[in-house]
Amino acid sequence: MKQPSNILTPLLLALALVTIAPAVAEEKEPEYRCSAELGVCLDWMAAHYANRGWAGLQLDRSDGHFTVTEVHDGSPAQKAKVRSGDILVALNGINFVEENNEKLVALQDKMTPGAQFTYTVKRDGKRRNIDVVLVEMPFEIVAQQVGMHLLTDHVDIRLALPAED
Repeated sequence: MKQPSNILTPLLLALALVTIAPAVAEEKEPEYRCSAELGVCLDWMAAHYANRGWAGLQLDRSDGHFTVTEVHDGSPAQKAKVRSGDILVALNGINFVEENNEKLVALQDKMTPGAQFTYTVKRDGKRRNIDVVLVEMPFEIVAQQVGMHLLTDHVDIRLALPAED
């Protein structure tokens, strides 16, 4: 997939399409703010996502679990039969528990296009292993990830973002 040489163009377009409105809810300090300068951050993210494999899952992390909330159409996860509502229990045999954080972070470097990963999911009370071969992250997903990072961690404006349940 050809990557545009200027990643700012789609990001600026995405920013132009966002509806800006004053925050209604009580304002709170964000728990995290990116400390990198904007240009440095954009360069790092572009390089990071250029080599990042993609399974096509949207996840919700609550109660210490990763629950699949969406499986993107045509994604490797959909082809492997991952379903919305599946609970991710482990990745390549490493359980998603706090004491395995270092091992799980180390796996991230191996999540490149073409790599195969085994997701252990809990579905209907039973565990099952599902093999997924990662692909190159679609440009639209990269733009969405970078855009959200910029809007939440670099821009000091209040946006009309959907309320979290």
